[in-house]
Amino acid sequence: MSYSLVIHKAAVAELEAIYDYIADRAGPDVAWAYIDGVRRFLTALREYPERGTLRVSGPAAGLRVVGYRRRLSIAFKVGTGSVIVLGFFYAGRNIEKTVLSGRQTSTSE
Repeated sequence: MSYSLVIHKAAVAELEAIYDYIADRAGPDVAWAYIDGVRRFLTALREYPERGTLRVSGPAAGLRVVGYRRRLSIAFKVGTGSVIVLGFFYAGRNIEKTVLSGRQTSTSE
């Protein structure tokens, strides 16, 4: 089964900020290659979303976190037929419940 992919609008902004960060340091070609790799990873996540670390209790119950290339953590939930990406956390940025709290109910592609 292939799940639909929904990326929260705040997560889209985070991914754009990651592109800018990498482009400033390594150039736009390197940044684009990294973001393209993230997009391919997300496409694969649609096929097999039950991966990553599952949080089973607390305010983030049902949240999953998976790493991409050791520098990026992707926070997401698996819904009925959909994978909802709630946030991208780059270079050791902490995943805080306050950051994700408003993202668990409203989404935007």
